[in-house]
Amino acid sequence: MARRAAGLWALGPLLWGCALALRGGMLYPRESPSRERKELGGLWKFRADFSENRRQGFEQQWYRAPLRESGPTLDMPVPSSFNDVGQDGRLRGFVGWVWYEREAVLPQRWTQDTHTRVVLRIGSAHYHAIVVPQQLLCPEHTL
Repeated sequence: MARRAAGLWALGPLLWGCALALRGGMLYPRESPSRERKELGGLWKFRADFSENRRQGFEQQWYRAPLRESGPTLDMPVPSSFNDVGQDGRLRGFVGWVWYEREAVLPQRWTQDTHTRVVLRIGSAHYHAIVVPQQLLCPEHTL
Protein backbone atom coordinates (compact mmCIF):
# COMPACT_ATOMS: atom_id res chain seq x y z
CA MET A 1 0.00 0.00 0.00
CA ALA A 2 2.85 2.39 0.86
CA ARG A 3 4.42 1.73 -2.55
CA ARG A 4 1.17 2.58 -4.36
CA ALA A 5 0.76 5.78 -2.33
CA ALA A 6 4.32 6.83 -3.25
CA GLY A 7 3.50 6.36 -6.94
CA LEU A 8 0.40 8.53 -6.61
CA TRP A 9 2.43 11.15 -4.75
CA ALA A 10 4.89 11.36 -7.66
CA LEU A 11 2.05 11.56 -10.18
CA GLY A 12 0.36 14.44 -8.35
CA PRO A 13 2.98 17.13 -9.12
CA LEU A 14 3.18 15.95 -12.73
CA LEU A 15 -0.58 16.33 -13.23
CA TRP A 16 -0.57 19.68 -11.42
CA GLY A 17 2.23 20.88 -13.71
CA CYS A 18 0.26 19.84 -16.78
CA ALA A 19 -2.83 21.63 -15.49
CA LEU A 20 -0.83 24.83 -14.97
CA ALA A 21 0.63 24.58 -18.46
CA LEU A 22 -2.86 24.36 -19.99
CA ARG A 23 -4.35 27.17 -17.94
CA GLY A 24 -5.48 29.82 -20.39
CA GLY A 25 -4.45 27.76 -23.41
CA MET A 26 -5.55 24.81 -25.44
CA LEU A 27 -4.19 21.49 -26.52
CA TYR A 28 -2.60 21.24 -29.94
CA PRO A 29 -5.49 20.45 -32.32
CA ARG A 30 -5.62 17.09 -34.07
CA GLU A 31 -7.62 16.09 -37.13
CA SER A 32 -10.68 13.97 -36.30
CA PRO A 33 -14.07 13.16 -37.85
CA SER A 34 -15.50 16.27 -36.16
CA ARG A 35 -12.46 18.57 -36.51
CA GLU A 36 -10.80 19.86 -39.65
CA ARG A 37 -7.42 21.57 -39.60
CA LYS A 38 -5.99 24.02 -42.09
CA GLU A 39 -2.24 24.53 -42.00
CA LEU A 40 -1.15 28.04 -42.97
CA GLY A 41 2.58 27.49 -43.02
CA GLY A 42 4.53 28.55 -46.10
CA LEU A 43 5.60 31.86 -47.57
CA TRP A 44 3.85 34.93 -46.19
CA LYS A 45 4.23 38.57 -47.20
CA PHE A 46 6.24 40.32 -44.48
CA ARG A 47 7.13 43.86 -43.52
CA ALA A 48 8.83 45.24 -40.42
CA ASP A 49 7.84 48.66 -39.13
CA PHE A 50 11.23 50.41 -39.10
CA SER A 51 9.70 53.81 -38.31
CA GLU A 52 11.15 55.68 -35.36
CA ASN A 53 8.12 55.13 -33.11
CA ARG A 54 7.38 51.64 -34.54
CA ARG A 55 3.73 52.65 -35.02
CA GLN A 56 3.65 53.72 -38.67
CA GLY A 57 1.77 50.56 -39.64
CA PHE A 58 -1.07 51.43 -37.28
CA GLU A 59 -1.03 55.15 -38.08
CA GLN A 60 -1.15 54.50 -41.84
CA GLN A 61 -3.48 51.50 -41.39
CA TRP A 62 -1.41 49.02 -43.37
CA TYR A 63 -4.06 46.42 -42.56
CA ARG A 64 -6.70 48.12 -44.74
CA ALA A 65 -5.08 47.20 -48.06
CA PRO A 66 -2.73 44.52 -49.37
CA LEU A 67 0.55 44.88 -47.51
CA ARG A 68 2.54 45.43 -50.73
CA GLU A 69 0.63 48.71 -51.26
CA SER A 70 2.13 50.21 -48.08
CA GLY A 71 5.72 49.60 -49.16
CA PRO A 72 8.19 46.84 -50.00
CA THR A 73 7.55 43.38 -48.60
CA LEU A 74 9.63 40.24 -48.26
CA ASP A 75 8.60 36.63 -48.72
CA MET A 76 8.97 35.22 -45.21
CA PRO A 77 8.71 31.51 -44.39
CA VAL A 78 6.29 30.65 -41.60
CA PRO A 79 7.00 29.20 -39.16
CA SER A 80 10.41 30.81 -38.72
CA SER A 81 12.13 33.57 -36.80
CA PHE A 82 12.29 36.64 -39.01
CA ASN A 83 15.42 37.72 -37.12
CA ASP A 84 17.27 34.72 -38.58
CA VAL A 85 15.99 34.92 -42.17
CA GLY A 86 17.35 37.06 -44.95
CA GLN A 87 20.31 39.37 -45.33
CA ASP A 88 18.89 42.64 -43.96
CA GLY A 89 21.06 43.44 -40.94
CA ARG A 90 18.30 45.65 -39.49
CA LEU A 91 16.12 42.55 -38.95
CA ARG A 92 18.73 40.63 -36.95
CA GLY A 93 18.17 42.64 -33.76
CA PHE A 94 14.82 44.22 -34.64
CA VAL A 95 12.33 44.75 -31.83
CA GLY A 96 8.96 46.18 -32.78
CA TRP A 97 5.85 45.49 -34.81
CA VAL A 98 6.09 43.29 -37.87
CA TRP A 99 3.31 42.58 -40.32
CA TYR A 100 2.49 39.28 -42.00
CA GLU A 101 -0.10 38.73 -44.71
CA ARG A 102 -1.37 35.55 -46.31
CA GLU A 103 -4.29 34.60 -48.53
CA ALA A 104 -5.90 31.26 -47.81
CA VAL A 105 -8.87 29.34 -49.19
CA LEU A 106 -11.05 28.03 -46.39
CA PRO A 107 -12.97 24.76 -46.52
CA GLN A 108 -16.48 25.38 -47.81
CA ARG A 109 -18.11 23.97 -44.65
CA TRP A 110 -16.38 26.62 -42.51
CA THR A 111 -17.95 29.45 -44.45
CA GLN A 112 -21.42 28.00 -45.10
CA ASP A 113 -22.34 26.48 -41.73
CA THR A 114 -22.97 29.39 -39.37
CA HIS A 115 -22.70 27.07 -36.35
CA THR A 116 -19.16 25.99 -37.20
CA ARG A 117 -16.66 27.27 -34.67
CA VAL A 118 -13.41 28.29 -36.31
CA VAL A 119 -10.42 28.80 -34.03
CA LEU A 120 -7.26 30.43 -35.27
CA ARG A 121 -4.24 29.03 -33.43
CA ILE A 122 -1.07 31.03 -33.85
CA GLY A 123 1.63 28.71 -32.62
CA SER A 124 4.66 30.90 -33.08
CA ALA A 125 3.49 34.42 -32.21
CA HIS A 126 5.83 35.93 -29.66
CA TYR A 127 4.43 38.21 -26.94
CA HIS A 128 1.44 39.71 -28.76
CA ALA A 129 -0.44 39.28 -32.04
CA ILE A 130 -3.36 41.10 -33.66
CA VAL A 131 -5.29 39.30 -36.40
CA VAL A 132 -7.31 41.30 -38.92
CA PRO A 133 -9.26 39.19 -41.44
CA GLN A 134 -9.45 41.08 -44.72
CA GLN A 135 -12.13 39.21 -46.60
CA LEU A 136 -13.76 35.83 -46.37
CA LEU A 137 -14.50 34.17 -49.68
CA CYS A 138 -16.03 30.76 -50.26
CA PRO A 139 -13.90 28.52 -52.52
CA GLU A 140 -16.32 28.86 -55.39
CA HIS A 141 -15.87 32.67 -55.30
CA THR A 142 -12.08 32.73 -55.46
CA LEU A 143 -10.37 33.59 -58.71
